Amino acid sequence: MKKWIILFMSVTLGLLFCTCKTGEKHAAALTLDEDSVRLVLQGLSTGFKNKDINLLQNYFSEHFSISVLMWPSARRFLDPVLANNPIENIDFVATDTSFNDMVTVKVKVKIKTAGDKPETESVISFDKDYKVVFIDYLDRLYGVSRYSVSEQKAVIPFEFDGKYIIIPLRLNDCNTVFRFLLDTGADGMAIGKTLSDSLNLSITGSQYAGVVGGQMRIDISSGNTVHLTDTFSLKNQKIAVFENMGNGHDGIIGLNLAMNYITKIDFDRKQITLSTFGDYKYEGTGETVKIKNRYNVITVAGVLNIAGKEDVNGEFIFDSGADYYLIAFSGFVRKNRLLLTGFKPENQSATVSMGHSTPVFEGKAHRFALSPDLVFTDIPVTLQASTSKDDDEKTPSGSIGIELIQN
Repeated sequence: MKKWIILFMSVTLGLLFCTCKTGEKHAAALTLDEDSVRLVLQGLSTGFKNKDINLLQNYFSEHFSISVLMWPSARRFLDPVLANNPIENIDFVATDTSFNDMVTVKVKVKIKTAGDKPETESVISFDKDYKVVFIDYLDRLYGVSRYSVSEQKAVIPFEFDGKYIIIPLRLNDCNTVFRFLLDTGADGMAIGKTLSDSLNLSITGSQYAGVVGGQMRIDISSGNTVHLTDTFSLKNQKIAVFENMGNGHDGIIGLNLAMNYITKIDFDRKQITLSTFGDYKYEGTGETVKIKNRYNVITVAGVLNIAGKEDVNGEFIFDSGADYYLIAFSGFVRKNRLLLTGFKPENQSATVSMGHSTPVFEGKAHRFALSPDLVFTDIPVTLQASTSKDDDEKTPSGSIGIELIQN
């Protein structure tokens, strides 16, 4: 059985779980009313002209994104546009294409500028509720085009021991090959203080990082070069410095890959293929699952049924660095009373993250579904109990780990 996963960030916004499936489904094309589209464009024009962020976000879909960031994280991309590149008007030109549950229209964007090109053509995508999914003009301002041809840039080997995806890499001018854990539950790179000191990394700042049970202050090193092969590197990378990394690897590399490239993880060949964002042609079959990227982590919608009784909907982090099947966070557990729905714990322990300990109960879940055709039954699940430091409600609901991902 072939197994691979492709992470489409921004361009198609989905995870493709590829197994031995042979069928492929296509949703009926969506047709939108032109008058309704024109009303939305009028509202967008007013919002951009008046720099009214509250008005603009009324027209955004829950999947609205600029480049690789979804709303509200994408606001840091939108604010400079409103300040420095004001859009005065957006005019309807024609319906472009329809596919699945979206339709795109061609528009003319009038820009307040002293240059020779006060107008430019763009494409805007709408969902079935006349909400904006993306504006191609905004993507292009940040160097991303959904309509350029995607090109393969690198093939990176990795090791997989059944628990962790380990990528060999070099840092800056050091010739030593380090072993970094591919952790899609992290938004960036991190190493331990001992390694940082040995590499003489320049500390350029500090920030607070969220850990299980609380937050801790960490140092940040900027401007680093990460050599993934002899011919391919990621430049100008930030690296967080923790007191101790643990787990037998030298560091972690998070969404640095998926935030910059379409990322295919091939478990058969033990290699990661990176391609530029754009019109990526995938020829195989499999099950596609939409993802969200709101707060610099990938989440997928899942339906959890603990004991064969009630289905509970949630948003779960896609976490390749977590050594488990499925965990439900304490706020989600408490809100849905998951410990009181017939769950039979087989073990009680604690999860420890950066010195913070949280009690957990381990057992089996009756069913967990990522789509109607992607269902896992009788799988191990960990339910996180409440602690005095818990927020009233946690987002996301939990996370799926490497045991489920590589299944």
